[in-house]
Amino acid sequence: MTNQASIDILTEVLEGLIDSADGYEAAAKIAERDAFQKFFSQRAGARRAMAATVRSEIANLGGTPEADGTLLANAHRVFMKVVAAIQDNDEAAIEAVDDGEEHLREKIKAAMDNAQLLPKSKVAMSQFQGELEADCRMIDQLEDTV
Repeated sequence: MTNQASIDILTEVLEGLIDSADGYEAAAKIAERDAFQKFFSQRAGARRAMAATVRSEIANLGGTPEADGTLLANAHRVFMKVVAAIQDNDEAAIEAVDDGEEHLREKIKAAMDNAQLLPKSKVAMSQFQGELEADCRMIDQLEDTV
């Protein structure tokens, strides 16, 4: 286990968190219901707070955290814009964030399962799991309402 290995792993998680925040912001723009817009905006803020925690951990390990999401996320946002143009509604917004959240949960699980991640970095990641699971349940409830 090295600091650089943990920095690399945390950078992957950071990209996922930035992507998730951007995805929630895009979903808030295409959602029709005010309650959905508010939920998506709040989740974007929560993901930005998680990203700040990961940036801090990367900096504490001696790394330089990135500020922008991945190219894959840019492709996903383009897809969301196409979906919005065709189908500007709550269902499209929920489907898009659900896909993004699944991707984020997979990134965090992979980080937690990686033996190269330093124990103190795992502690930071473990704090996110409960919130991600709660968000998943809430998204499932939103899907049931549309």
